[in-house]
Parts: sequence; structure tokens; C-alpha cells
Amino acid sequence: MEMTELQNMWTQHNKNISENTRINKQILKTILITKTERKMNWMKAKAIVNLILPLVLLATIFIPRVSIRVDSSFIFGALLFGIVFILGYYWSVQYFLRVMRVDLRKSITSTKKDVVELEKYEFKITKLGYMLIPFALIGMFMMLEFPFFTKSSFVPVSLIITVMIVSIYITFKFSIIERFRTINREIVEIEKLEIE
Repeated sequence: MEMTELQNMWTQHNKNISENTRINKQILKTILITKTERKMNWMKAKAIVNLILPLVLLATIFIPRVSIRVDSSFIFGALLFGIVFILGYYWSVQYFLRVMRVDLRKSITSTKKDVVELEKYEFKITKLGYMLIPFALIGMFMMLEFPFFTKSSFVPVSLIITVMIVSIYITFKFSIIERFRTINREIVEIEKLEIE
């Protein structure tokens, strides 16, 4: 076997290894993108539900139970509930638009920027939402003439407060932070594959 033949075989072998490495990286990148896209699709579905569900609940459960009155308690309650509901719905629309803007097929820099922006926005609106929920509940109770400060209302109000505290803890500790940490980690892995 001549030296040139050996060199040609060696060169061909290196080309095969390079091609296999490139194919493996492409497969891994596709798997990571698909996995991250599934998470983003879940977030998009959740955003759509957050647009539809409040309107359905308002139309089917809340409005039929409200009897319109012309007294200060009803008007103040309607204002409190209405302002918080409209703000929350506006934030849901904005969140939906931001989630739909995230596209993993765009450049990694653009995707990272969109995901960071989405994370900050979700964190902010969730925090503001939890701060405003008590006002919406007070407004709802005023509209429904719920006896808020009586002995019989102590248990339901305590239950509502307990559920809110647990919900706040779970949402911020596990839901938002962990979901975005995972997505950001996967985007970094995709970026590393593109650089190599």
C-alpha cells in the first residue's frame, strides 16, 4: 500500500467522522428545539386559555348571580372588580402576544431576548395580579352582598387567604422560575451546538 493511498484513506476517514459529527449535532439540535417548542406550545395553549376562561366564567357563573342595585356598595364593588378584571385581561392579551412572538426557528440571540422579555413580563404581571386579587375579591363580595366581616364568613375568607398564599408560593417558587430556567438552559445548549 502506497503512502498516498494511506493518506487518501485517512482523509476519507476524517471526512466521514466530521460528517457523522455534523449529523449527530444536527439531530441533537433538532431534538432540543422540538423539546423546547413543546414547552413553548404548552405556554401558548395556557395563554389562549387565559384569554377565554375569564370571559366564560364571567358570562356563565358570575354575571347570572349578580343582581344589579343602585347603592354605593354595589357601585364601589363593581368598580373594584371591573378595574382589576380589565387590567388582568389586558395583561393576558399582552402575554399572549409576547408568547406568540417567541419562535425557536429565529436566531438564538433573538429567541433568547424574546424569552427573557417574556419571563420578566410574566413575573411582573403575576406579582401585580396577586397584589390586585384581594381588591377584585372584595369588589365581587360587595356586588354579591357577601357578609365579609361576620363569624360565618371567617372560614371561607380564611380558606381563600390560605389558598392564595399557597398559590403564590407554588407559582413563584416552582412554576415561573423553574419553567424559564429549563427553557433558558435548553436554548443555551442549542446555542452551543450552533457555535461548535
